[in-house]
Amino acid sequence: MVLTQKNGIELAKSIVSEVDKKIKRIYWTNKEIDKWVGKRSAKKIINSGNTCFMNPCSDLTLVSSFIMSQKNISHEWIIQEYLPTKDFNFNRLHFILEFKYNNNLHVLNYKTSNEVYVYEGEYNGRKDLPVAQITKFPSKQINFDKSLYENLNNSNLKSRLENYSLESNLNRLKQDNSLENYDNFKQENEKGFIIKQLENQLST
Repeated sequence: MVLTQKNGIELAKSIVSEVDKKIKRIYWTNKEIDKWVGKRSAKKIINSGNTCFMNPCSDLTLVSSFIMSQKNISHEWIIQEYLPTKDFNFNRLHFILEFKYNNNLHVLNYKTSNEVYVYEGEYNGRKDLPVAQITKFPSKQINFDKSLYENLNNSNLKSRLENYSLESNLNRLKQDNSLENYDNFKQENEKGFIIKQLENQLST
């Protein structure tokens, strides 16, 4: 497949645009949260056309990775594990993609429910939250016919993520889940993703 974007920033923006068209962030019931969060393959997510409006990072990143693989774009997953905080008394995971385009490294990060950060350079982590670890996971090891957490459990990362509990994260999502929060989300995010192009984060 011939890529026409002149640089990695344009490529990342085109992938985000494609994901935004394919995947809508909607309200899920608590039963749907239990059934689907982290438990669908990229193809199932695309076929459904939606993800939960809360914490959509894992689904959006998995679909973006699938699109990159279809385009033969070399990339890796960055898995950042956060330690418990005052607001969240359990470990959490965040997923980011690093990819190469024209021999330059770039980052695609669905940072919040509606903000996407793209920049040239390597992922340098978040400074405002306590971090347990940052791990790289080659995209070639992802089976897109399996869910994200099936992929993690079938990899050598399983032992490294022993302090992470999907159940604890699902319980918090269900606790925060309400039509009122969804209505607030829609009002704040009615125009789709906000792409923030950061200054180059090149390592020195």
